[in-house]
Amino acid sequence: MLKIGMVGGAKSWHAKSFSEMFNGYDEFLARQHNFPLYKSRIEGARVTHIWDPDREAAELIARICSIENVVDDMEEMIGKIDGVIIADDTTMKHQKRAVPFLEAGLPTFVDKPLSPSIEEAEELVNIAKKHNAPFMSCSALRYAKEVEEFLAQKDDLGEILTGNSICSGDLIFYGIHAMEQLYVCIGPGIKSVQNVGEEGKDIVIINKNDGRKFVLTVYKEISYLFQMNLYGTKGWREVRVEDSDYFYSNMLKAFIRMVESKKPPFPPEETLEIIKTLVLARHSAQRGGERIYL
Repeated sequence: MLKIGMVGGAKSWHAKSFSEMFNGYDEFLARQHNFPLYKSRIEGARVTHIWDPDREAAELIARICSIENVVDDMEEMIGKIDGVIIADDTTMKHQKRAVPFLEAGLPTFVDKPLSPSIEEAEELVNIAKKHNAPFMSCSALRYAKEVEEFLAQKDDLGEILTGNSICSGDLIFYGIHAMEQLYVCIGPGIKSVQNVGEEGKDIVIINKNDGRKFVLTVYKEISYLFQMNLYGTKGWREVRVEDSDYFYSNMLKAFIRMVESKKPPFPPEETLEIIKTLVLARHSAQRGGERIYL
């Protein structure tokens, strides 16, 4: 049984969701404390250690999800776990906690977004490479069932020429979901971005090296959704991602395969390209819609 450490995010959604999927949960307590109630279970691993700056919040997850060890210092886990999850805590600073685990060579999943800084994202990837630490960071929508179903039928559309992807929220913190689902479908090779919207109402034209253009839309005030349209020479498809139980559990299974094999499920360069796209798209809006090259 693989031993997984959960670091941070105890007051947020993902640390609760991921702990439930590994360990199960006391349903009465979970309902009492407004925890998510996911049914998927990850075989062959469990969360054995948890740390959060808010110890009370960490202890609550431990009680609900039967996590044996609540540690006072996150680095206490090193040498006692097989892999670690650095959970998003909504501050976009969670990634800073990854450094000691990467330096220890531990398989490390850094929750989305890897960083709001291109330089910091690159540095984290470099640390992972320097210490041979298996590393992954992504939106769970990379592993969505609906995206998988589209990819299985992608050839039916012929050559995909253009498309769009939309979600609610902040461009970097939440827009990574819409960006990642689009990226998986159109592949790497982004040349430039141009944000013709504004902060909170971002409309980003994504120009690829092969000349194709796609549109990423992230609006803070629209209702919750992850929706994408892709248009090809033979047809088009709408993709609406709705099954969060599947995309979370599927991503965690990919993480466990990485812990076992010591091989990342996709190149870290893909994560860096996604982060660059989002960060430079924000810069573009701040510069009045200037086209910025990656």
